[in-house]
Amino acid sequence: MLPPVYPLLMGSPTVQALIGDRAYRHGSAPQGVVRPYVTWTAPGGFAENAFDGAAADVFRLQVDCWADADDTIEVLASAVRAAIEPAAHLVAYIADERNFETRRYRIGMAFDFILAR
Repeated sequence: MLPPVYPLLMGSPTVQALIGDRAYRHGSAPQGVVRPYVTWTAPGGFAENAFDGAAADVFRLQVDCWADADDTIEVLASAVRAAIEPAAHLVAYIADERNFETRRYRIGMAFDFILAR
């Protein structure tokens, strides 16, 4: 089972108000997508096995928020964090930047999901 990122994002009225349904897996969005939007990818993880049967899968997810305005990106990143944190642990901030070519703002965060098997 993969982490329920899309349901968590779509379950947040604040996130939905900002991005509609523009949340995309595999770290990329369609060409020409309306901004703001969110992408996520699972660059790593591991199986946590235990003799007592309390096995879990741990996924590290990178979630990136994208927007055209600096004030929008901050609001979106805060809303995304609030939507995901009840189910995962924020473990790192990956980026807070503006792309040189597209002039698009990005804030990236890494979350660890621990899913019981």
